[in-house]
Amino acid sequence: MGDTKRNIKGQGTFVEMENGKILHRKYVESDIPGKRKVLTVRGDNRAICVKLMKKKEKAWEERMALINANPDETVADLCKRHLEFQVQNGELKPKSVDRREDTIKNQIEKYSLGYMQTQAVTPADIDNHISALIKTGLSPSTIKKVVDVLNAALEWAAVRNELHRNPAKSIKKLIMKRLSKLESKSAAEADVIVLSEEEEEKFLQETLRTNDNNGELKYSGGLYGRLLLHSGMRVGELISLRWKDYDKENGYIVINKSTSFCRNRNASENEAKYIAVQGTTKNQKARVLQLFDEAIEDLDMIMNEKGGGPDDLICRTKNNKQYSATMMEHCMGTVYKNAGLDDKVSGLHILRRTFATRMYENGADTKEIAAYIGDLESTTMQYYIAARKKVIVGGTVKQIVPRPGYRINKENEKIRKGDAPAGNRNISE
Repeated sequence: MGDTKRNIKGQGTFVEMENGKILHRKYVESDIPGKRKVLTVRGDNRAICVKLMKKKEKAWEERMALINANPDETVADLCKRHLEFQVQNGELKPKSVDRREDTIKNQIEKYSLGYMQTQAVTPADIDNHISALIKTGLSPSTIKKVVDVLNAALEWAAVRNELHRNPAKSIKKLIMKRLSKLESKSAAEADVIVLSEEEEEKFLQETLRTNDNNGELKYSGGLYGRLLLHSGMRVGELISLRWKDYDKENGYIVINKSTSFCRNRNASENEAKYIAVQGTTKNQKARVLQLFDEAIEDLDMIMNEKGGGPDDLICRTKNNKQYSATMMEHCMGTVYKNAGLDDKVSGLHILRRTFATRMYENGADTKEIAAYIGDLESTTMQYYIAARKKVIVGGTVKQIVPRPGYRINKENEKIRKGDAPAGNRNISE
């Protein structure tokens, strides 16, 4: 480097480089309290450097103005503002908006991090918040959603120059690794919770239980639960189906929409607090399924029980109103309990996971299963297919990892017995 020359106070320094270029530096107000920021430009001469520096100073002043515009904004306020931005730009489905609102309200706003000024937050504050959530007993998957909400809001502010940096960015990878370790299973735990073959049989029997006094089916949604188990559909997809979507002659059904019940944010006192919102399927995985015989039988029973024209919903309540996912979940919870199933058997997704696992056990590959249930291959393998089998040994439930090649040996045994190839058989075998 050449000589360093300083102009009058406030103009910074000019350094003549060995290549003849001029390096111009100038201190300005920093976005970090108590520190100064150095702006640097290079040019052929001082005049060019001064011109470039003015442009850079202007851009920096605009950034500082944005930062100072919300100096007291809290982390919770930022998350809410980011959510409003996402809603206005149509980035989220209505149900996703509800979930993010709940995450902000329950896992951010109620904690000390939620009250902190955004500009003062450090990576350590984010890490401490996650530690606090872990101590409450929240599941790792729920906490991961909190990390995603925080990181997205802070990154959004940083990109808009409202924040000098995203404090979650540098620590997110370590936090996610930490949460993944908490998700690791012991030898006694299932890798993916599904119904065992015995539990599946109990469930199917219970869904067909009738009332002693009138002979009618005991559960209004029992047949719908069977259809979920025999098709692998999401509940939002199932409650969107109309009879015109079903080609009985060929055994096909069209899945191209999904319904969720979301908060009615503009509701008056006399209006419903939740409304049905119909949209595309998750991940835009529209598909036409060739149904298994069991699913076709379920649809036949539903038609005989409920009836309906082409435009009628397949899933309807006793009052012919649309079923909701919450109603279905409550109904299946009662079925699980009355069938005497394990306490860990809960929710509706276990039926979808059981379906995927049975297909895998019957010889289908992951790509086929993912296409059928409308999901990604990686997600299907990780979250829907159970590698461990639940068995009872001496009255104790154990999770056993079958010998490698179990699926192939099982299929060969079926062929030797003259059974149909995998995929054409009853999936609940």
